[in-house]
Amino acid sequence: MIITDFNKDHVERAQALVMQNYEEERSIVSALPVISQTPDLRGFADNGLGVAAFDGEKMAGFLCCVSPFQNAFGSTDAVGVFSPMGANGATVENRAKIYARMYQAAGEKWVKSGALSHAVCLYAHDKEAHEQFFRYGFGLRCVDAIRGMEPISCTPREEYDFMELGDDEYQSVHVLHLLLYKRQCSSPFL
Repeated sequence: MIITDFNKDHVERAQALVMQNYEEERSIVSALPVISQTPDLRGFADNGLGVAAFDGEKMAGFLCCVSPFQNAFGSTDAVGVFSPMGANGATVENRAKIYARMYQAAGEKWVKSGALSHAVCLYAHDKEAHEQFFRYGFGLRCVDAIRGMEPISCTPREEYDFMELGDDEYQSVHVLHLLLYKRQCSSPFL
């Protein structure tokens, strides 16, 4: 799979994916109306923040967003981006993998543009896409904090010693802390 910048040459194929994804959701939610055309995606090509995924010559997906804006979603003073319904889509085959690769590339662009708060609209019944974005921090980051306080049982390993470090020993693991921090500051963790 090749990930590339979303551009005007991709618009027609992206709109076909939008229609395909809409019809997939409409097959589950019969109240959705029949539509004959999708929103124009050329504006998303103009802002340079979108990506497209290709499997050979076939477009496998695309992920675009509006230009960064202040006070993202009214809850923070952070700059944010938003991928509205119809500004992203992926084929049914390997959807989670496609979204994962696209968000890695798009997320990096979004952060470089100054946007630290990201929102992506997905169809309610697109379980694969929901789970992929959840794993990439659109929900998963809260899981460790929301658990019982009982001890976690694990099998002891004789080759490891577990102990709390003394104040004079912190420097021995500081480099590990820095490496973890550096990794978590890169896409797709951000």
